[in-house]
Amino acid sequence: MKPITLASALVLALPLAAQSPPQEKPPQSTSTPEIRMPVSARNSASPAVSPAPARPGWTLAQLETLAARHNPTLRQALAVQREAAGQVHQAGLWPNPTIGYEGDQIRGGSYGGGEQGVFVQQKVLLGHKLAAAQGVAAATLRGQQAVTAAQQLAVRSAVRLAFYNALARQRLVALDRRLLAIARDAVLTTRQLANVGQANLPDELAARVESEQAALALDQARRRSRGAWRELAAVVGSPDLRPGPLAGHLAPGPAPIHRAAYLQRLLSASPAVQIAVAELRRAEAALAQARRRPIPDLTLRGGEQTNRELIGRNGPPVGWQSFASVGIGVPVFNRNQGNLQSAAAAVIAAREEIIRVRLQLRRQAATEWARYRAAVDAAGQYRIMLPQAEQAYRLYRHYYRQMAAAYPQVLVAQRTWFLLRRNYIRELACLWRTALTLRGFFYTRGLRAAARLRLAAPPARNLPYAK
Repeated sequence: MKPITLASALVLALPLAAQSPPQEKPPQSTSTPEIRMPVSARNSASPAVSPAPARPGWTLAQLETLAARHNPTLRQALAVQREAAGQVHQAGLWPNPTIGYEGDQIRGGSYGGGEQGVFVQQKVLLGHKLAAAQGVAAATLRGQQAVTAAQQLAVRSAVRLAFYNALARQRLVALDRRLLAIARDAVLTTRQLANVGQANLPDELAARVESEQAALALDQARRRSRGAWRELAAVVGSPDLRPGPLAGHLAPGPAPIHRAAYLQRLLSASPAVQIAVAELRRAEAALAQARRRPIPDLTLRGGEQTNRELIGRNGPPVGWQSFASVGIGVPVFNRNQGNLQSAAAAVIAAREEIIRVRLQLRRQAATEWARYRAAVDAAGQYRIMLPQAEQAYRLYRHYYRQMAAAYPQVLVAQRTWFLLRRNYIRELACLWRTALTLRGFFYTRGLRAAARLRLAAPPARNLPYAK
């Protein structure tokens, strides 16, 4: 390549405002006029991650507040919890009495008599069956409360994941927009170099292709950013939420997670474990209830009736008389054997479920932890490489100003720096995603329907006592 002469340099110089590199003050040349850098190079002197928008934007706290109001799964979980609370109240209610009419020998026959009256019948539950039924319903309610807490955690994690994903997409759009400006500067510079014989047609064609690729990348980044915003709006529960800038910071990333303490907390405080423990308590309460079911209940029945049978042949009718009966079931054939066997098996299954859930959490944690550590290491490496790439770019810019380097070298160094910044943003987004997934105990599906546990078994029907 031919050296750039002073005349050609003056022709190729674009209106630029150069910035001196930090920790370096190169001497000004007395024989060569200062050559200023392009606008894209001037605007690139910024932190490794693009700063937050100057105008106010949506904050994470605002979006979490909107989700608490509008996400339907939270209201659904609370409704199911109230349903379980109603079952606790219902399980402790006594069976209703039965009031009825009774008639015997109504037509009277040859005696001209007949018995008619009313009765009241009440079933008395023995063996603390109501307390046992309430125990099952209360255990179900505690499990549903754990489900509600899990749903709240899932919505909060989903909003945070969508927020940082959309924030990273917005940063990438801004960065790709500047990369496109660099590529277009390269096309212009290559064309000018070709005019003075310092570049050829393949160089110009390659610059044009790179510019088209940058434009395509920017278009795709914008589409992904719009998709990320729609996802965030859906999780918040406001699909018509007006798009806008997000006020947040990707760098330096989330607070570090210590594996030993996290794993201990995961296996004890995870909503999945809490729900499994609640299901075990419900199964144990159901077993206690099944053991009380064979205890027979007492049925009381009494009433008043009038007897129109005559006393003697010509005497007055007998008149009003009372009656009463007491009945109790005898557990001869049905001692609730099948339900006892089923309830005992359910307790064993619930205990094994706790073990299974904890093993599953360990497996998920191992996979996600590997991703988290990879993202931490990658982000750390980019934090080391970015200052070096920036220094290389600034040195090339300084050499170009001193007529010791070609402008394409400045563009290559600048493009490399920007590409590293793009990769750094992506690694930060991955770091946030894995860290939030771990901190959310893998509850990240904010629009999944709230789980519904099995409710307490309804009390036995209030059947009338057969006389």
